Order: sequence, then C-alpha cells, then structure tokens
Amino acid sequence: MDADQETKTTAELDVNTDTSGSLSRLSADESTTIDVKEIGEKLRDFVDVFPKQVGETFDIYKKPLTTGAIILAALVSVAVADGVLDVLNAIPLVAPLLELIGLGYSAWFAWHYLRYAETRQKLVTDYRQLKDKITGGSD
Repeated sequence: MDADQETKTTAELDVNTDTSGSLSRLSADESTTIDVKEIGEKLRDFVDVFPKQVGETFDIYKKPLTTGAIILAALVSVAVADGVLDVLNAIPLVAPLLELIGLGYSAWFAWHYLRYAETRQKLVTDYRQLKDKITGGSD
C-alpha cells in the first residue's frame, strides 16, 4: 500500500475515543445482578448441614455400607491378584512350580487334617472359632 492509500483508509474509519472502555463494562440491569449475600448464605447453610446428613445416613446404613465396602475391596483384591498371577504365569517354569506347591500343600492338608476323626473334629472346632472371631458372634 502507498502512504496515500493508508491515509485514506484511516480517514474513512470513524473512531470515537470519547467512550473508551465501554465494551468492558456491563450494564447493571436486573438480569446480570447477582445477589452474592444470598448465595453465600445458601452455601453456608449447605456446608453446615451436609456433614450432619452424611453422618446420619451412615449411622442408619452402617451395615450395608460396610458390607458394600468389603465386597468392593474383595473385588479389587481379586483383580490385583489376577494381574499378578498373569505376570507370574508369563515367566517360564513359574506356573508349573506354583502348581506343584499347591498340590503338595493340598496333599499335606488332607494327610494332616482329614485322615483321622479327631483331627477332623479339631479342624471343625478351629473353623468355628475363626468364624466367630471374624463375625463377632458365637453360636
């Protein structure tokens, strides 16, 4: 562009510098007015009431929530154990070794606890004691 064309283009523009910054100002009509005090009070009331409601809900549903948490933890534990076993099975000779260990322990358990009536009775007694200790009750 020439200097003459640039001057003509600038002269044709209508630039009003009297109202600078008018685009950044919002009009204070009713649609944009926010009652901050009212919102603050509602938020404060919610923050005051919410922990109490959560505590009361937990007290009412303590057993189902605890049971659900235990089931969720068990599922996560099974998923983690499955991942670890998948990694171990990828290593050569580890899977057959783990199978031998499992078979050996099963044979020892059967020989030690299931061979005689006295040891079977002791196993049942130990199982019931462990169950009572875990569940917190006695038969």
